Amino acid sequence: MSDPYPPGQPYQEPSPQQPQPGYGDQAYPGQAYPDQAPPQQGYPAAPGQYTQGQYPQAPYPAYPAYAPEPPGKTMGIVGFVLAFVIAPAGIVVSAMALSESKKAGYDNVLGKWGLWLSIVFTSLAVLYVVFILLFMAGTFFTVFSTTSSFDSMGMSV
Repeated sequence: MSDPYPPGQPYQEPSPQQPQPGYGDQAYPGQAYPDQAPPQQGYPAAPGQYTQGQYPQAPYPAYPAYAPEPPGKTMGIVGFVLAFVIAPAGIVVSAMALSESKKAGYDNVLGKWGLWLSIVFTSLAVLYVVFILLFMAGTFFTVFSTTSSFDSMGMSV
């Protein structure tokens, strides 16, 4: 198959004054004479190009480029939430988020809050467990360290 356009020759659209092949002598609505070109349908002309009876269009507005989400932001949010649910896991996830954010130069505020809250809640939980253990040990010590005599029914006198 041969190329209908020789190399070095740019493609040129037919001028609107030439009759389009395949249309014959049909008249279209709004067309006074059948030998005029039929109305053009389809896409509008590219910005800066003139078409018959139209003014040039302004160029399309430029949209801002997509800015990717800073690394560690999602993990910072997850670490912040985990600080209230499972504080030790919040420490790990928030620390990882801060590490990723630091590499990219992003200040991850939720990661910082998640780390500090996780540390505080974990330390409060540890203190609570230690308090309960000491209370139980003290109670057992006082119960078993007192000397008492029991009667035949198992009651102390």
